[in-house]
Amino acid sequence: MSESNPFRPGAGVSPPVLAGRDDVLAEFDALVTAVGGSGEGTRPWVVTGTRGVGKTVLLLEFAQRALDAGWEVASIEAGPPEHVARALVRELYVPMHRAWARYSSGRESAKRTAGKNALARAIGVFSSFRMNWDTKGVVSFGIEVKPDASEVHLSGDLGSDLYELLRALGEWLQAEGRAGLITIDEMDAASPEDLAGINKALHRLGQDDLPVPLHLVGAGQPHLLSVLAKANPYAERLYRPFEIGPLTPEAAREALTAPARHLGVAWGKGALEEVLAATWSVPYFLQATGRYAWELKRARTISREDARSAVALAFDEAQGIYRARWDGLTEAQRALVEALAAAGGEASMRELAEFLGRTPAQLGRPRAELVARGIAVAPSSGRLAFTLPGFAEFAARLTDEEGVSEE
Repeated sequence: MSESNPFRPGAGVSPPVLAGRDDVLAEFDALVTAVGGSGEGTRPWVVTGTRGVGKTVLLLEFAQRALDAGWEVASIEAGPPEHVARALVRELYVPMHRAWARYSSGRESAKRTAGKNALARAIGVFSSFRMNWDTKGVVSFGIEVKPDASEVHLSGDLGSDLYELLRALGEWLQAEGRAGLITIDEMDAASPEDLAGINKALHRLGQDDLPVPLHLVGAGQPHLLSVLAKANPYAERLYRPFEIGPLTPEAAREALTAPARHLGVAWGKGALEEVLAATWSVPYFLQATGRYAWELKRARTISREDARSAVALAFDEAQGIYRARWDGLTEAQRALVEALAAAGGEASMRELAEFLGRTPAQLGRPRAELVARGIAVAPSSGRLAFTLPGFAEFAARLTDEEGVSEE
């Protein structure tokens, strides 16, 4: 039986070694300690970055560390087909129902009574919130709470109602001496109405004299902060931003060597350099290449030849990712992508404008749209570059093929 492959590419799949994220993880650990010690919440976070850099993996790690600290955790994904309100209803039901069952089966004590009363009110708010915002009406506790706890009158405004729900949840956790974490992945895909509601609720929570011990972390594409600010202008000051990108060369080496070393396999001379140069140290491509290199090795050392073949296979596998980006382009975006691909994947806006017979100002809108979608990035003032390795070659080849087919 062959050894299990230690490399794990995939959307939201945690790698065996989470290299290069020590700083942000240390910040999160400090937050867990601070919130746990004070019993008060703090400023929400947003994690931004292009696809493939590990935003979802980071959210999963936050969630696990919060669970290890005894926190309650709810993780949702924003965007169609589900609204944020309905996703929250679905995710919060399980821990609240489980806690109610625990209270109902145990002996009463002063602390348990306080926690049970706080949970009863939270359930009352939850039930009203569900009736207002879960249009399918499929989630119900099937339990009764005291009439005074269930007399919750929500406004029908998502921001205000979400505030009441989060506040009630936080008060329950506070009564238990615990805290809670909510993570929202793909936050930039949420509707403007959902984002405005989230912003308003979090803004009001932060204005409370004693903020409840509830922390939110959202993740999305690089333009997430601007999308949030468009929904509510104050949102640009509401969140603490964390931008993540490709790994440093040192962290990329660790991501490749540590899992292999653990199983007694080494990377041979030039093999790592081959992978790092081709993948730009993007975590997804590191894992994909590592997986193929592991399968191709014929000894306890991954050779440079193995690495070169693995890179080719990893980029063949990525054609679907490239195609999804290409198919979603508008005519103006595609023209700019074709020009950038012809330039090798990075160029100045002046060079791209000359190539297309336009002015840099005329390319401003498609440039901004490509950056917002995470297809391109501005590495320095006046320049544009693709975010994924291999996309320039894909776009250039597809442009050539389409040109031939039209002739």
